[in-house]
Amino acid sequence: MKRPPLLLAVSLVANATLVGALARYPSVAPPAVRDFMVHRLHFAADAGLPAPMVDRAARAPRKILWSTLDSGGDLATLVARLRAAGFPPAVIRAIVLSEVGTRYSARMRALDINDPNTPFWKLRGFSSADDKRLIEINQLQRERAKLVRELLGDSFFTTDDVSPAQRRQFGNLPRTKIDLLQRVEDDYAEMTAAVRATMGGITLPEDSAKLALLARERHADLATVLTPDELTDYEMRTSPLTNFLRSRLGGFDPTETEFRALFQAQESVNAMFPAGPGASVDPERAQIARQEFISDLRVALGDARYADYVRETSNDFQQLSRLAQRAALPSDTAVQAFNLRDAVAQDSNRIFDDASLNGSQKRTALQTLAQNTRAQLTAMLGPVVGPAYVKVADQWLTTVERGAAVSFNASVGLSIVGTQGSATINNSPSFRRLPPPRPGP
Repeated sequence: MKRPPLLLAVSLVANATLVGALARYPSVAPPAVRDFMVHRLHFAADAGLPAPMVDRAARAPRKILWSTLDSGGDLATLVARLRAAGFPPAVIRAIVLSEVGTRYSARMRALDINDPNTPFWKLRGFSSADDKRLIEINQLQRERAKLVRELLGDSFFTTDDVSPAQRRQFGNLPRTKIDLLQRVEDDYAEMTAAVRATMGGITLPEDSAKLALLARERHADLATVLTPDELTDYEMRTSPLTNFLRSRLGGFDPTETEFRALFQAQESVNAMFPAGPGASVDPERAQIARQEFISDLRVALGDARYADYVRETSNDFQQLSRLAQRAALPSDTAVQAFNLRDAVAQDSNRIFDDASLNGSQKRTALQTLAQNTRAQLTAMLGPVVGPAYVKVADQWLTTVERGAAVSFNASVGLSIVGTQGSATINNSPSFRRLPPPRPGP
C-alpha cells in the first residue's frame, strides 16, 4: 500500500528534524541510539560537534603542556619541570623509568651475543663471566640503575617502601642504608668489571690478587655502613655460597635458623681455601675441614634433621623423589624405599661377619638379599617407578649380589664456588668384598 505524497513529505521532514535534534543534543537520545551516533557517526556526546574536531580540541592543550615539559633529552631538566608542574612523585618516577628504559633497551639489544640471523645450530652463550659483551651488559645495567638513583635521589622521592626482592637481599635494613649499600656495590662492581675486562677469560695470579684486594676493600667499606650483625646478615644474603646452598637443598626445607647454620658451616670451610680457583689445599687441613663440617651440622641441626639433610641432598634420593612425584606416590613411600639402603647395609654386614657361614653360604645369602631388595622396591614403588629406581639402586645392589657388604657413610667433598670453598655431603657406598671362590678340582 503506497503512502500519499503529502504524508510522505511530512514524514521525511519530521525525521530530518529529529535526527538534527539528536545530533545536536545526543544526550537526550535512547542509550543504544546515543552510542551509535557518538561512536559510529562520530558526533560529540556533549555539543554535537564531529568527534575529530573535539579530539583536536582536546589534544591541543596536551601538546602545549608537553612542549613546556619536554627537555630535549635532558632527564634532570625533565624531572625538574615535572616537579614544577605539580606532578606527584609516583607519576614522575613512572615517566623517568620509562624514559630511561627506552634509552638503554636498544643498547642492550645491540650487545646480544647472537645475531638475529644466526642459524639455530650456531647459537652460543657467553663463554665465561669474563666475556667482554657480558661485562658490557652488566656495566649498562649498573649504569642504568645508577642514573635512576641519581635522577630520583632527592628526598622528594624518598619513601620507606622496600620491594619484596630488596627485602630478601637487604633484610630489615632501612631505606637509607639500602641506598648507601647500592652505591658501594655499584662502585666495586665497576672496578671488578674493569679487572675482568683485561683477563680475557684467563685468571693469572696477579688477577686473583687484584680481585682479592677489591673483595677486602669492599668488605671494609660495607663495614662503615653496617653494624657487625647487619654486615654478617647482608654478606650471607649476597654470598655465592648462598646460591650454591639453595641449589643443593633438594627437598630439604630448612627454617631460617637451619639455613644460617648451613651457611656458617660452609663459611668455616672457606677458611681452608686460598682465594682463587685451582689453588692447592693442604690435605691435612682439608680433612680437618671435612670432620668439622659434619660435626657442626650435626650439632646445629640435630640428628634427625641432619639425617633429613643428608637424604634430601642425595642425588639418588632426588632421582627417586622425582620419579615418585611423577607417579603421584606419597612422599613417605619414597622415603621408606630409600631407607631400604640402611637395612641392606645392616644385613649385608651381618652376613659378611657371620663366622658360622662359609664363603659360599655368605655369597648365596648376599645374592638372595639383593634379589629380595629388588622385589621389595618394585612392590613398594609399583610397576613403573619400581623398575626405574632399581636401575639406580643397582649401582650398589649388583655389588652386594656378587658377594660384598655395603655401607653408606656420609663423607664430605670439597670444591670451589667462585673464589670460596664449599663442602658437599656424599653418601656414596663403600664395600667389603668376599674373596673370589676357589676353583673346583
